[in-house]
This record gives sequence, C-alpha cells and structure tokens, in this order.
Amino acid sequence: MAAQPLHELCPAGPGAEAAAIGFGLGLASAWGGQVFWAGEEGVFAEEGAPYPPGLAQFGLDLKRLIVIRAAKREEVMWAAEEALSASGAVVICSLSGRGKPLDLKATRRLLLFAERNHARCLLVRPLAEASAAWTRWRVAPAPSSDDPHELGQPAYALELMRNRGGPAGARYTIQWNAHARCFDERFKEKREAVFRQEARQA
Repeated sequence: MAAQPLHELCPAGPGAEAAAIGFGLGLASAWGGQVFWAGEEGVFAEEGAPYPPGLAQFGLDLKRLIVIRAAKREEVMWAAEEALSASGAVVICSLSGRGKPLDLKATRRLLLFAERNHARCLLVRPLAEASAAWTRWRVAPAPSSDDPHELGQPAYALELMRNRGGPAGARYTIQWNAHARCFDERFKEKREAVFRQEARQA
C-alpha cells in the first residue's frame, strides 16, 4: 500500500469517521516524513479538533505535522494539492459528506500531484463511485484486544473494496502498535499463538 500515491479511506457508516481518520494517522506515522492534514471545518467540528497528546500516541512528530482547516471544500483541495508539492510528504485530506461529491477529475489531480512529487495522499471521505485512487478501504472501529478495564490500542476492521493492483475483497482486523509504530494484524497474531501452542504440545 505504501508504494502507491493515492488511497481512499471510507467510513463504514455513521460514527466511523474517527476510525477512518485514525487509520490514516497511523499510516502517516508509519510512513514517516512531513505530514499535512487538510480538512473541512465541518469535519473538525463534528469529530473534534486535533488533540496533541492523542496524535502523539500514533507516534506522530508534532513538529512535522501541519493541520489546515478550511471552510470550503475547494480550499481544502487546493491546500492538499499544494501540500503534495512537498517531495515525500504524506497528506491526509478529510472531507465531509455534505455537498456535491468529488468527481473523477478532482481525484486524478491529487494522484498526479502525488506521483509527480513522490508524495502520498490519503483521501478520507464517504463512499463514492468516481475515484482515481489505487485502493479504497472501508474502515470501521473494532474492539481492542487489550484488557477491557484499560484504554486499549486503537483497532480497526478493514475491507479492501477496490484495488487497481490486484484482487479486492480481503478483510482484516488490525490494531495499532504504538511502540513499533505499525499495525499488527489481529488474525495473524492469533495464528502465531496457535502455532506456538501446537509446537509445545507436539
């Protein structure tokens, strides 16, 4: 996923917007480099303003994070394109479901800006048809596997809905590993635990 310039993260339903943004923040942290987060004012009003201690939990270097809040969608898109002009940058572009959906031309512009400057863009928006993104993910929150009496690591249920580079339809449950700054696949961890148990019993 990291090698491609444009990916789309779609909330699985009402209330899943924070999960889609959280997944994007985790990817941005894992990829490293300068991070730009451009969003509509309505998105921040509904989901809450960026909270520095929470962002730090994703391993984001706050000195390398620039947050752009704009009243109009056109301003957000302009800011995202400008940010993608920074070589190697990671840009999170978060849009609300209000107003007319982006057309294919708008997503192609993001793709071209990202390709030209070896940058990456994560487009967070409600599910839509037209898109030039390499992959499209449906994102929902998932229960943490940590102690239920403690604040566990963020976990996400993912469905790969579109994949220009191969088959789609795969489903994953992943959990953010704050120490390693990466996502762990929940089912992979379970398989490894089963293999270790079978090895002890052999």
